[in-house]
Amino acid sequence: MSVFHFMFFLFFSYELKSSELKYNAEMPSRITALSGSCVQIPCRFNVSELSLKNTESFFGFWMKKNHDFKISHFVFNGKTNKSSGFNNIEILGNLSQRGCTTVFYDVMNDHSDKYYFRVETMPSDWKYTYSENPIEISVSDKPQLLILKPTDLKVVMENTTVNLSCSAEAPCPKQPPTISWSNIPESAHITTQLQEKPDKTQSVFSHMTFKASYVDHRRNISCTATYPRKTFNDSTVETTVMLRVLFPPKETHITIDSSTSVSVGTNVTLTCKSKARPSKNMNYTWYKRGQENQLGLGEQLTFIVNRKSGGWYFCTAKNEHGNEKSEEIQLIVAESLSLIIGCIVGVSAFLLIFLLITLFLRAKAIRETDISDQGQEKQVQISSIFANGAFVSGEELEMPKDENDIVHYGEIDFSTPQTKSTTVKSSGQETIYAEVRGPEKEMNQD
Repeated sequence: MSVFHFMFFLFFSYELKSSELKYNAEMPSRITALSGSCVQIPCRFNVSELSLKNTESFFGFWMKKNHDFKISHFVFNGKTNKSSGFNNIEILGNLSQRGCTTVFYDVMNDHSDKYYFRVETMPSDWKYTYSENPIEISVSDKPQLLILKPTDLKVVMENTTVNLSCSAEAPCPKQPPTISWSNIPESAHITTQLQEKPDKTQSVFSHMTFKASYVDHRRNISCTATYPRKTFNDSTVETTVMLRVLFPPKETHITIDSSTSVSVGTNVTLTCKSKARPSKNMNYTWYKRGQENQLGLGEQLTFIVNRKSGGWYFCTAKNEHGNEKSEEIQLIVAESLSLIIGCIVGVSAFLLIFLLITLFLRAKAIRETDISDQGQEKQVQISSIFANGAFVSGEELEMPKDENDIVHYGEIDFSTPQTKSTTVKSSGQETIYAEVRGPEKEMNQD
């Protein structure tokens, strides 16, 4: 073999090996996007080490349908930074560090297809299409179903800590869905965050923890995800799980088929009610306050009322997880009730009579006091008339009823016939005062 042929063989072998070298891009093989939203494609790639020696710039491209760039349709050109068929495509990754994560905005149903990533460098002019690693984008009008764990919540014991998780796919992390819980227990604590999955896609993960209570038994807990979209309405998806709780008897109480007041000879049924899980094979026991022995077993207690049936009754309910005593209920026998009412009426009548007698005596005493005061007042008036010899005070006499009546007041000395009179007019009335005196000598002698 000549030297020329040998050199040609070596060069051809090198070109063949170089062409057989494979480079790959790490990205999911398939991703589901929601129409009216965006989709983010996680992506990393590798390149030839020889091409990096003189490389100053990297350019990324996305092609649709075919990996042959000569016949394929470019939906994104990294050199011109222009999109075709989409409103916008943005490469978020740093190409110089092998990052090619890309966001396709405002995806629609006709965007469902296979897409290939291509890299070109300058000035080394290295070019490669990752034909072995395409990604298939599937566009749907409905969000993907939520994942609620555990999917089938097993029966839990009361006061046991329960953990529930709900995750929603987030094909567009720039516009992630919002997760909300409904009909949650009062003790629930919830945390929500955006998480990365093993294939580098993301989801919104919400975790709830609480302590199971008997009031939570058969509670339907729902998780709802709401996706923002450029449509008339946001899209929601929901999933529900039922909580089942084991617990001892709760809210144990007694009901009676008639009023709590019954007459002798009446047939009475008391019923013991309680909440428990499991509720089958419950044990009920009946008691009466003041009696050590139990009255009976079973959910109901039936008996014919006699005079000794009155009193306070209670029951206990028991299952495999515990027991509880009910509140007491009083049963009143009608005869006893009549006696009590009679006593109350009798005491009330006695008090009423006592009150009437007291009021009567007090009124009589007040009347007698008024009469006594009037007698004393008349005696005082009479005494005042004769207190100054025979002088009478006009104020103590009754005034004339008629304006034309004339009242005369006088002081009379019968020892002499001398008289002196004075006339006074007031308010249409004429009053004459007369004074009769004896001889002055006799007055002086006194």
